[in-house]
Amino acid sequence: MNPAFGLPTPPVDAAIPASVDTVVTGVMVLLTGGALMFALVHWLRTRRPTFLVLFLAGGAMMLLEPFVDTVGGCWHPANATRAFEIWGRPMPVWLCLTYFVFFGIGGGVTWLVLRNNPTPRTLWMLFAGSMIGDTVLEVTLLRFDTYVYYGNQPLVLADFPLWWAPTNALVDLAVAAILVRCAHAFTGARLLLAIPAAMAVSAAVNTVTGWPSWTAVNSDLGFVGTQLAGLATFAVAGLIVHGLGRWLTAAPGVPATVAVTEPVRVG
Repeated sequence: MNPAFGLPTPPVDAAIPASVDTVVTGVMVLLTGGALMFALVHWLRTRRPTFLVLFLAGGAMMLLEPFVDTVGGCWHPANATRAFEIWGRPMPVWLCLTYFVFFGIGGGVTWLVLRNNPTPRTLWMLFAGSMIGDTVLEVTLLRFDTYVYYGNQPLVLADFPLWWAPTNALVDLAVAAILVRCAHAFTGARLLLAIPAAMAVSAAVNTVTGWPSWTAVNSDLGFVGTQLAGLATFAVAGLIVHGLGRWLTAAPGVPATVAVTEPVRVG
């Protein structure tokens, strides 16, 4: 534990193999480049820049990573190719690029699906699919020592604390749901407000769903208490998904059909 704050001490001596850092960064460069091209083509074909704005919003969320890593017990080795450092937390280039893909394109695809079919069933399917995708991605990356989770983590499978999956999945879902339901508020130049709005949603989702698991990570609740805290994160995330489903289909105010079909254009 860190004697100054009573928090678990991160494994600052952890290192990522240089070859792994190079390969992972290269893969993420290709994925991000492809994602950007898709976003630009979508803008040109539909005359709607929403997908591109969500791509940029996903990348902007990276600025919150040091915060969630500190309370959530995640450490990225200092010897990785570094993009920036905040709060003594080195943020690697590959991770920044991953944000553009997982949260940027993930949010964009979620938005497209919800625009066409904004039903609770669709929400749950997207939520489950995103959790599975996040788990597969993280288990794969952890296998090659790209980063490490530490502290009293709940629900650990193959070195991955599963409580992170519903939190990450819900970010995309909540951002997309807001843009679908409140499309009338993001027209013209105001669409750019989706970027700070997405960052705010990310911070809120991480805090509201993550705090039970954060409590476990940074304390000693015992085995049973720790696992219950992780399950609480799943439960809170599930309640929010349920609430989003009701809001998309039956909320008062602007009818859902208007929010779904109103075009979003710049200029």
